Amino acid sequence: MMGFEFSPDPDAMDRIIQMKYDEQLQKKTRMFIFDDDDLDSSPSFLEACNEGSGSGPSVSRLPGKHLSPVYIKLGIDDLDLPEGARPFVSEVSGGFQNASFGDEDAMNGAVGEICNWIMGQEPSRPTLLSGQAESKI
Repeated sequence: MMGFEFSPDPDAMDRIIQMKYDEQLQKKTRMFIFDDDDLDSSPSFLEACNEGSGSGPSVSRLPGKHLSPVYIKLGIDDLDLPEGARPFVSEVSGGFQNASFGDEDAMNGAVGEICNWIMGQEPSRPTLLSGQAESKI
């Protein structure tokens, strides 16, 4: 079976976070964690922050999985087609006008939470993983 090898490895990455990712940088950071994300490594990241020189970044919890913020919608009208080709494409597609992949509501929720962060607002659903959020729950 084929696997992936990442560099730096997790232990080296933890050491880099502890040494270089100081309190000042952590205060400028917000992590966005999805409730059902099987690929989430934020607990170890936050632990490395807490073992270093900070209390960790703020954390927003969002419903969904790892790919929840991915939403793609493509329609025939989105294609750069010559005007004369449009009726032909419409006929060939059997009246099919557009297709989408993903969850638009989940994507909009993530966008809203990111906008709130940019505007200086606290996480709407903080998590117990963040040292800052624990006192607010």
